[in-house]
Amino acid sequence: MNPSTLTKEYILNEVKKIQYLYGLKYEIRYAQNRPSNIFTESVAEHIYGMHICAQYFLPLEDPKGTWDKVRIYELITLHDIDELETGDMLGYLKTDDIRDKERESKIKVLEKLPDHLKPHFEELINDYENQETSESHFVKAIDRFEPLLQMYSEFGRHVINHNKTTSEQAQRIKKPYLEKYPVMQKFNQVIHQTMIDERLL
Repeated sequence: MNPSTLTKEYILNEVKKIQYLYGLKYEIRYAQNRPSNIFTESVAEHIYGMHICAQYFLPLEDPKGTWDKVRIYELITLHDIDELETGDMLGYLKTDDIRDKERESKIKVLEKLPDHLKPHFEELINDYENQETSESHFVKAIDRFEPLLQMYSEFGRHVINHNKTTSEQAQRIKKPYLEKYPVMQKFNQVIHQTMIDERLL
């Protein structure tokens, strides 16, 4: 797929198809409901969105299939595991001190895991932290990209207004990680500009 040939209409149509799969984020289990005016998303729901995005973009960014798919999905599942201890924070507000605390929290999380999971989980967590492989680079880009699909919606309008997120803040933490991935980068550019045009940002 040549990113230069992708039109705005094509990209936004693909976004709608992906967002259809996002519908599972709002299907609440155990015969309960989440009120429609509650604009929240759990870390686990973000992880689900990342899995969907990875499945969409992986064959487009790695058409020869050289990356380890299983590793990619494992990294996605574990990439925010420190948030069991720290909770979630807006990426563009993170400081070096906060990142140090996240690293400390990963150690605490590992200590609480079943023993037979610790070695593999620790290896994956360290890979993601140190960005040592093609797979961890791709997952980092997916982590930065995925919120765009969540935010390009009425949900996003509310959250962006609530947090007073600016266009610059939204893009500053995405661009460095998306540069290696031309299709994802083109989607990012089109969605971001559309959000500006539609006064979502």
